Amino acid sequence: MSDDFYQDMAETAVEMIDEFGAPGTIRRETPGTGPDYDPGEPTITDHPAVMVVTAFSSREIDGTRIRASDKKALIAPNLTIEPTVSDKLVTPDGAVMSIVNVEVVRPATTTLLWKLQVRA
Repeated sequence: MSDDFYQDMAETAVEMIDEFGAPGTIRRETPGTGPDYDPGEPTITDHPAVMVVTAFSSREIDGTRIRASDKKALIAPNLTIEPTVSDKLVTPDGAVMSIVNVEVVRPATTTLLWKLQVRA
């Protein structure tokens, strides 16, 4: 398939998440720049993201890898960073959640969607 097809799909994903989602942030904490024994205060940067946060279906919950209290966050692909498990997700209602797993839907070279498993 052509890159134009995937670009169209990415634009559709952005439109759908913009319509049904809400603004939140990916919070990245960068350690202080001092020596190892006293690195200083970390720098916290919030990167805007539009997201849809939902519960996992009961068939996805296994009690170990995915807990009943975990949430699934679908994030529009137009982020300024790539989320990692060391980042936090600030949901539209202000809850700060740890990112447990990051999955990117990226056929070819075009990111269509970020799927995050998050936990309070």
